[in-house]
Amino acid sequence: MARPRMAPEDKRTLRVNVRVSVSEAAALQQKANAAGMNVHAFTRAAALGRRLSAASTAATDFETRHELRRIGTNLNQIAKAINAGRDGLPHSLELACTQLTALLDRMMDDGPQGHERRP
Repeated sequence: MARPRMAPEDKRTLRVNVRVSVSEAAALQQKANAAGMNVHAFTRAAALGRRLSAASTAATDFETRHELRRIGTNLNQIAKAINAGRDGLPHSLELACTQLTALLDRMMDDGPQGHERRP
């Protein structure tokens, strides 16, 4: 099924040219990549004041989640050992486990971000 036709006023028929230096072009490319966008979409979104979030690349996102899971596993093992052989779980360790769980939940709920969406 074909994409619906855009209204004439929504079509992007005009071109705006901007001159930038080599370093500015590199910075734009880097920021666009971080946001998961091409330079044209990034520049348009930034110029129009749209919300831009720096999205992690898939590899970085995977590595971060893997590292957080590893840390969480270690904290759970420590908590289990303390609970099995000692009087109680130190408050700071319990707090760290709670914060880590909340962070992981938030990351999993957010999913990939940074792509420009049309209204």
